[in-house]
Amino acid sequence: MNRKHPSGVFMMEMIAVVFFFILCAGICIKTFVKADVMSREAADLNQGVLIAQSVAEVWKAEGPEGLEKKFQAYGQEEESDGYTMGFDQSGNPCEKERTVFDVRADITGPGHMEVTVSKNGKRVYTLTVTRHETQQ
Repeated sequence: MNRKHPSGVFMMEMIAVVFFFILCAGICIKTFVKADVMSREAADLNQGVLIAQSVAEVWKAEGPEGLEKKFQAYGQEEESDGYTMGFDQSGNPCEKERTVFDVRADITGPGHMEVTVSKNGKRVYTLTVTRHETQQ
């Protein structure tokens, strides 16, 4: 009797099923990783916008003195009209050692300022601010 064993066909089917499963799993993992990265970037952008708005509102209300008082600005640099501040992950002002978000507030002219929020050396958000002076 010449009997053929179907185990060869079964093995090929199993290899095809395992390959298809690995392919689908790889696509799902890649999608989840990309979603996580996008979520982190969106959270950083949201926090950067909130920080920039806070700095702008204090500057508009109190001027450069308010930046130094409320946000512990590291001071004005000699070569430019700019202030540097540090914020933690929650958006609270902090010491330079605990800084997560670096904020640079450059006064570009009378009544004009540009706030740049960075994280790990990468720019997250930039806000241009204009303060209108009331004449009395």
